[in-house]
Amino acid sequence: MSTPRSAELDLGIHTQPPQHLDFSETQHPLEVLAHEGDAAAQEWLGAHYHDRKDFVHAAHWYRKAAEQGSAGARYNLGWLYIHGRGVEQSDAQALDLWRQACEAGLARAMNGLGFLYEHGRGVPRSDAQAQVWYQRAAEAGDAAGQCNLGIFLLNGRCGPADPSGAAAMFSLAAHQGHREACYRYGHLFVTGQGVEQDDAQAVAWLRKAAEMDMPEAQRELAALLAMGRGGSLDYTQAAGWYQRAAELGDAQAQFGLGVLYYRGLGKLPDVEKARHWWTLAAAQGEERARKNLALLAKGVRR
Repeated sequence: MSTPRSAELDLGIHTQPPQHLDFSETQHPLEVLAHEGDAAAQEWLGAHYHDRKDFVHAAHWYRKAAEQGSAGARYNLGWLYIHGRGVEQSDAQALDLWRQACEAGLARAMNGLGFLYEHGRGVPRSDAQAQVWYQRAAEAGDAAGQCNLGIFLLNGRCGPADPSGAAAMFSLAAHQGHREACYRYGHLFVTGQGVEQDDAQAVAWLRKAAEMDMPEAQRELAALLAMGRGGSLDYTQAAGWYQRAAELGDAQAQFGLGVLYYRGLGKLPDVEKARHWWTLAAAQGEERARKNLALLAKGVRR
């Protein structure tokens, strides 16, 4: 089993409409309300444009709502500044907006500040400060903050590694449906870090992440199914999950899918399809695929 990847940017955007606005009609009053100065309508209209990748208009309406004190709009506008979408990229602007949102108690902005400190974006890089903000976000119930804190605890970024503490954080986030947390929690059940080793639990949590199209989870789930761990041996399901991960570009899954095609496990035997997937994997540096291609070129059949 592969080791989970290192911490990455986890700054989800939240674009649900405010509960007091009803947009079930074919023509809803968003534009009118937003132009009349309703901050909730302005924020949701920004989200409406954001979802449609019209970032210039999204930034316009987020800014209007932010100027009226909307913490959610400040967070979302900061997200645009981090990514340079619809505005000129500016870590400093994101930092300022997220600090304001943190002061209003917005948990996901606390996670955002953790990210800025972890990666030295707009502030001096500091794992200690990053962990402080991830901790605050986690305590406020933010799933991304819980997952990021779990990563810090697992890897011992600010002290001795704490697999049990990491497992607790991944569990909290996974039970909120956080994709990476489902994967990481499942992986702990594979390795027995911080939890009692349990293949059935591993399969259950990896499947949740796999169904949310996380290729690492799809690949790891496929490997367990192909070995009969956590249930009966099932090459057909394994091939299906390897296929999904391979199509998402996961090199190890491409290698594994090639093996199943070569051996006719869960798929009809097909050397050319095996060659195809191994070629894609080798192009990404997968050494096992490169060796298999070399053997095929020599006419070796195993």
